[in-house]
Amino acid sequence: METKVKVLVIGPQRCGKTRIANFISDFDESPNFEIYNATAGVRILEFERQVKGNNGRQFKISVEMWDCSGDKKYENCWGAILRQAQGVVMVYDPSIKTQEKDIELWHKAFVQPLKLKPEQVCLYAHQHDAVGSKQWQAPRALERFAFVNSTLDSEEGTTALRKSFDKFLGGLAVAASEKAKSDLDASLQVAER
Repeated sequence: METKVKVLVIGPQRCGKTRIANFISDFDESPNFEIYNATAGVRILEFERQVKGNNGRQFKISVEMWDCSGDKKYENCWGAILRQAQGVVMVYDPSIKTQEKDIELWHKAFVQPLKLKPEQVCLYAHQHDAVGSKQWQAPRALERFAFVNSTLDSEEGTTALRKSFDKFLGGLAVAASEKAKSDLDASLQVAER
């Protein structure tokens, strides 16, 4: 059985959201770091994966990934973007001091309204340059989420990024499966009345 999930990729401008979304969706495995193109509103990428859930079960998962602009001029679209999202990938550049506070604001605007469980959210401290990469800590307010120091500038970095994202998808697949079972049980109880 195929499980479908909607995942948002959010964070401040110029932190690497689109490059990460392109890489983990297999849209672009060799991103060009020289060119910056701001995302206008949102881009939707669709792909499928085979993942192992945190319950050990294998899942075929169909992902609708929404790569959201970091420009707050699109704030009036956020309500529509949030609708039926089951997972959030938060991205920020930890080398830019203001982005640590920014990612906390993105959390308040996107994650809190969704009331997601911690395993349905992950946080990437994304560095554009793997040479001399520093190992960052998650902001204190976001410590409960899976945290990854990420880069696309090294084979080790890309492998770690893909592995962490697949683990995240495994958790989403289990959550979606449990919700579908719960919804079915609830509808059967209503039908029995």
